[in-house]
Amino acid sequence: MAERSRTSRPVSAAATPGKKAPPTGLLLIGGAAILVLLIVIFYVIANQPAPVTASNYNDIPAEWIDRNAIGNPAAVVTLQGWEDFLCPACATWNQTIKPKLLDDYIKTGKVRLEYHYFPLSQHEPGASISAQAAECAADQGAFWPMHDKLFAGQNSGAAAFSAERMITYAEDLGLDSRVFTQCLTGQEHFTAVRASLNQAMSLGLDSTPSLLINDQKMENPSDYAAVSAEIDRLLAAAGQ
Repeated sequence: MAERSRTSRPVSAAATPGKKAPPTGLLLIGGAAILVLLIVIFYVIANQPAPVTASNYNDIPAEWIDRNAIGNPAAVVTLQGWEDFLCPACATWNQTIKPKLLDDYIKTGKVRLEYHYFPLSQHEPGASISAQAAECAADQGAFWPMHDKLFAGQNSGAAAFSAERMITYAEDLGLDSRVFTQCLTGQEHFTAVRASLNQAMSLGLDSTPSLLINDQKMENPSDYAAVSAEIDRLLAAAGQ
């Protein structure tokens, strides 16, 4: 192999006899095309969803965690989140809004949060498979850690929502993989997930995430100020 030159020199038009320099107009067009391409690349990178990280549930009393519900069972305010594990907006909600709810209301015993399945048809079959995986994890007391794993999986694309990947998640969480695999492949929670979907439809919900606070739908569940204000209003009305 010939040794590469240790230096590089620009080649001018005069150094290549018989060749003319490209017209200035073509250079401008080419430069504009490159600029547009760079802008597009920057826009795509800037709009990638932020990596979803797991929440810390260690400081929440064990008796406050019941399958897909977390928080004081006696709380006067109940939040119902209707979501799809493949929904990017849901992943963002769980990365930006849920941690604030945990710190401000759930860990203090003021609010209870319930997760409900709303698998969208455009995200099938992964939407239903992941929902059933969450239920199988709930059988072993690990709904919320699996919940976080599933939303984090969005960063890996559709392949992250295969049955094989669900089993890997269960192993990562230290669950009994044999029991989990039997639950998932046997579709033991198919009926429960389907019932949750039907309930969402009967409530007139048409998008994810949808958030109900004491059975009243929030117009913008991603507006934490509005969500917090409604919670505070209900707490004040209850004398808390």
